[in-house]
Amino acid sequence: MKKCYIFAGGEFDGFFDQVKEGDYIIGADKGYTYIEKIGLRPHIIIGDFDSAKKPDFENKIVLKPEKDETDLYAAINIGIKKGYKKIIVYGALGGRISHTIANIKILEDFKKKGIDIELKNKNQRLFVIDKNFIEKKQIENTYVSLFALTEKVENLSLINLKYQLKNYTLENDMHIGVSNEPIGKEFKIEFDKGMVLVIYENKNTYK
Repeated sequence: MKKCYIFAGGEFDGFFDQVKEGDYIIGADKGYTYIEKIGLRPHIIIGDFDSAKKPDFENKIVLKPEKDETDLYAAINIGIKKGYKKIIVYGALGGRISHTIANIKILEDFKKKGIDIELKNKNQRLFVIDKNFIEKKQIENTYVSLFALTEKVENLSLINLKYQLKNYTLENDMHIGVSNEPIGKEFKIEFDKGMVLVIYENKNTYK
């Protein structure tokens, strides 16, 4: 599947994917400076550039500082208009907690529209699921945390995770899903109804 990579203006600790033919790169505000650092070239840059110098780049969209949507939200919409349904965002974690929470809400918003977005950095991955999920890659030294984004996640079962659940109702004020761990080559998250925030965190970061 072709992917859209967006570089937002939050904390940036490196790029951990490989851009392939047909992928699309967007710089959101200060994020364009991160693209330059890793030696890639964006297809387009968008933002109000309140946190970075306005780039000398032909294909850019300058937004007003006072607006209803964030620069990242606007960048995601560009990716969607280009036909991408898998979007990976760097530079959207860390820094101001209000920005991080806003970015998580963006994940939820676009998942409702059928768009898969992942927030990623060196030690974390965040994404939202609304149906059964199988992690087919063996993941080591990683915490896996789950949080309900809807009022309830019904009949939740966790398979091949250290702390297993079966037909459990996870409500959005519960923290029981935090800091689980994979125990096999793959693990499964199954449920009948709801929306779940999934967080992967490198355990070595917190030693």
